[in-house]
Amino acid sequence: MNIGLREIEYILTIAEEGTITRAAQKLYIAQPSLSQAVKKIEAEVRAPLFYRVKNRLQLTQEGELFVETGSRILKSIRDLENSIQDLAHLQSGRLSVGMPYHLGAVFVPPAVTIFQRRYPNITLQLYESNSFDLENRILNGLIDLALIPLPVETPGLYSRSFFTSRIVLLVPQNDPLNQFARDPQDGSRRKYFDLRNAEGHPFCIGNQGHRLRKVSEEIFSRAGITPRIALYSKNIETIQRLVAAGTGIALVPECYLLRDIDQLKTNCYYLEPEQDVIWSIGTAYLDTGYLSFATQSFLDILNDLYGNHLSADGQVPIPHFGLSGIAGGAGLAG
Repeated sequence: MNIGLREIEYILTIAEEGTITRAAQKLYIAQPSLSQAVKKIEAEVRAPLFYRVKNRLQLTQEGELFVETGSRILKSIRDLENSIQDLAHLQSGRLSVGMPYHLGAVFVPPAVTIFQRRYPNITLQLYESNSFDLENRILNGLIDLALIPLPVETPGLYSRSFFTSRIVLLVPQNDPLNQFARDPQDGSRRKYFDLRNAEGHPFCIGNQGHRLRKVSEEIFSRAGITPRIALYSKNIETIQRLVAAGTGIALVPECYLLRDIDQLKTNCYYLEPEQDVIWSIGTAYLDTGYLSFATQSFLDILNDLYGNHLSADGQVPIPHFGLSGIAGGAGLAG
């Protein structure tokens, strides 16, 4: 079988983009040339790799095997490149880092700034998606590591926790629910709220598949309530501002709170201990026994910034950029 790295990249890009047109644009080649290349590859492997569903290309079983194996081959090549560049003291090379939208917007910029200053010749590629997709991309060798909420759910990945955060309940200041908040008895800086008092109240909640949605559902289960969902959103900033506008209440990691949350006429409460779920942030990468120097260096930077640097109330000091000041500002999801 005469299949090269370029051909593997062709098939993986088509599988990711779903169409020949978008894949050709991403690969900077002509669409007819890419279509012809696919035919040659399918002839070489003696099996169809794609079939069409409406306007998108889906992988056949043979295609899935090709993508799975091809991804691992590309990961091995990247490991080889990085191993060689390690000997050259990182004078060139690349590192691919994944992150959920909101988490990346808040925590990754300081690490990127330090990394680029130390290693200006390393190409740093950032990829934003939800945690489930990021874990699969690590497993398939498409990215080197990801900064994500823990625990990881994909076998074969190694994770390292940097810090934890509590979940807070956001309630509009004029909402009658505020009367149920109790003063802390443990010296905490926030009042506590028994979520059972919110039974039947409208909630703003994350989309299916997002880690915050799963954590929220676990909290609902611990509290023994069935929430009334007002709306779903993948954007945690949007959820906070909708609560401030009186749309409903919401559960959000304390470390994700907007800088201006206190000015948004919103109260923040800790949950009762038996209802609380700890939000943990860390990194995930493939457990192959090898980490490139670039990967290890980025992990060290993250650890220096966030590892075990907890304040007296258990929160991590965040070099906060303020979400409203981040370019793009849209799609900040956990």
